[in-house]
Amino acid sequence: MKIIHCADLHLDLKMLSGLDTEKRKVKRLQLLQNFFNLLDFAEKNNVEAVLLCGDIFDTQEPTKKTLNLIKNAILNHKNIKFFYIWGNHDKNVVPFSSDEMPNNFYLFKEDFSSIDLEEKVTIGGASLDRFVKDNFYSTVNFDKNRVNILLLHQPINASDQYFNGVYAYNLAGKNIDYLALGHIHQTLSGKIDERGVWQFSGCLEGKSFNDAVPIGSKKGFFLLNVENGKLGFQFVPFSHYDYRIIEIAVAVSDDYFKILEKIENILKYLGETDIVRVILKGKHKEENVLQLDLIYEKFKNNFFYLEIIDEIETEFDFEKYSLETFSLKGEFLRTVRDSNLPESEKDKISLMGIEALKGEDITL
Repeated sequence: MKIIHCADLHLDLKMLSGLDTEKRKVKRLQLLQNFFNLLDFAEKNNVEAVLLCGDIFDTQEPTKKTLNLIKNAILNHKNIKFFYIWGNHDKNVVPFSSDEMPNNFYLFKEDFSSIDLEEKVTIGGASLDRFVKDNFYSTVNFDKNRVNILLLHQPINASDQYFNGVYAYNLAGKNIDYLALGHIHQTLSGKIDERGVWQFSGCLEGKSFNDAVPIGSKKGFFLLNVENGKLGFQFVPFSHYDYRIIEIAVAVSDDYFKILEKIENILKYLGETDIVRVILKGKHKEENVLQLDLIYEKFKNNFFYLEIIDEIETEFDFEKYSLETFSLKGEFLRTVRDSNLPESEKDKISLMGIEALKGEDITL
């Protein structure tokens, strides 16, 4: 039996900072299309169940159009069983009304429940509230002679601003083989006990630079395979648009063209489906003027989105400025140097002052 574990689709995503109106529309559509692509993958690979581990929608009020599309997608894949829990974004959102629930859709509400499938597989789950009830762990009950999968949308072994966490030691001995988690947008895993593991699938597609992945990596889902009573799983890269954060180290001696070369040597590995943030770090000399607009113009059409952030510190020749007689910079530096401030503070204040006064020399 093959099973897909995915989470955090965030359909009808509202927050897409940086992108213009047209690209926001494209990105929202791709979030939806990627789910449909996942279902195509499921059909082609004889997947029998899809675990939707919360935050399938980004809001508790998704559009009727999106709800209908998800409903019809489930209805049109009758050979696949869908197991669904809520997350912190989409609490109480269900694509179906209570009187039209199809046979291949299973909703786990607040209390733990489970469903037995063929090949001695049991799927259990609960849409836990912000605070995990004291009696929750005692309600988790699996047969030790079956392959048992539990769905939760919760941080594990810690709490955050949205949820109290669930703790692996409280689930030890519950005959869990695979704890399918949502909520954290990274692929993380760990042990429950000698028998079972917990696993975050991460989001199916990134929603912001907080979901950035390294060059060569992608977001995706886990494909589980149960055969002869044994469970195995593997990660399937599947995202279309990927957020990338690229840090470029700039040396003091680097001029504009050297910095450009460094950027080009890394960005050549990315393409038109990448959403890229380049962060320039380090120091450079004052005379090495950095033309961010020129860099942006050179690369902007290579990617779905590009932004360049300048965090380079300018290295000033304080001694040169302090010798200037008729300039604000010279007067400022002499005042700082003659003060009783610690030397480390003098350097910081001198740097900030020169940056603030850059281009403000006057002639008396």
